[in-house]
Amino acid sequence: MICVHIAALEAQPAALFLVRAILRLRPGIGIVVTGANSGVALPAGVMATCAPAGTISAARAFLAAWSPDLVLLVGAPKPKTMPTALLIEAAAQNVPLLLVESRFAAPGGARLPWFWPRAVLRAQLACFQRILVPDQASAAWLARLGAALDRVHTSGSIREPVEPLPCTEAERSALARQLHSRPVWFAVAVPEAEEATVLDAHEKALMRAHRMLLILLPKTPDRAEQIAAAVEARGHRAARRTLEEEPEDDVQVLVVEDESELGLWYRLAPVTWMGGTMIPGETSRSPLEPAALGSAIVHGPAIAAHGADYARLAEAGASRVTGTPAALADVVVELIAPDRVAALAHNAWQMISGDAGVAEQMARQVLADMDEAAAHAGVRA
Repeated sequence: MICVHIAALEAQPAALFLVRAILRLRPGIGIVVTGANSGVALPAGVMATCAPAGTISAARAFLAAWSPDLVLLVGAPKPKTMPTALLIEAAAQNVPLLLVESRFAAPGGARLPWFWPRAVLRAQLACFQRILVPDQASAAWLARLGAALDRVHTSGSIREPVEPLPCTEAERSALARQLHSRPVWFAVAVPEAEEATVLDAHEKALMRAHRMLLILLPKTPDRAEQIAAAVEARGHRAARRTLEEEPEDDVQVLVVEDESELGLWYRLAPVTWMGGTMIPGETSRSPLEPAALGSAIVHGPAIAAHGADYARLAEAGASRVTGTPAALADVVVELIAPDRVAALAHNAWQMISGDAGVAEQMARQVLADMDEAAAHAGVRA
């Protein structure tokens, strides 16, 4: 039996992914969930109950009722959410305690903006036999606090696996043959305020790569006709997907409108511009969509909506940032080189594939610690 305590609402998704990973590795294992679990749809067979009150007697009664072989805390516990009595009593009864998915430091190593006396935190953390933190900044902060280094491990963060957007393989193959060696880039969900920026960048890029094709998906589908007209007014030829026009060799811009075909364009375009990231206040799509399909990501400075994902992509060397139409054109042309774009796409794929394995690796560690504790208990008995 494993007791999973969700320490914060934002940790619910991670806790559920971890629970599912544990069940995949060991079907039928008993799991009871406590803490911030209201409204959570638990997997079949997983039970939910209230966390014990903050007294030693309540914690002792809880442990007697459930007899967990391991207690797992998920998420960044704060002073009011840390089940201190449960930690103390579980440690006293030699029940293994693990803390996972807990970020103790903001980027750069600064302490998180909530008050927690260091002596209290140090005593609470001493109850855990293993602490799995998502990043090096948290590990460094715990080291400065004086946490036992052999108990702190950097595991990465549990994230929902990114499912690649689908496409029809026959359609992809036919378009790939038609485009053959043409350099292609894709501008996705471009708001009206960025349309001229993207077209300016493409016009400049055409001076250096005259066969380049821009695939442009406007944020608002009814802008397609106006965008095609603007392309023609610049002296270039546009084709519209909804009119069944083809991206022939003399077409410089293919305007597409159907979001259900995103998987097709991400697969065909080695480079994707994330529309809505040049101008603050606009919304944009997740950069993990193209990353999962091998398209290198270029974006502007307005990334608040997906800031954490962009930060991870930047850290992995999987994206490029630009702030002006001229710079955008330069980046697009630079990334035409197969070795340049392949490096970004490979880094993005590695990051996403690594995310997919974190929950399973963590689940294996949880089960190994539980089994080891059970074996030691058997020897002592």
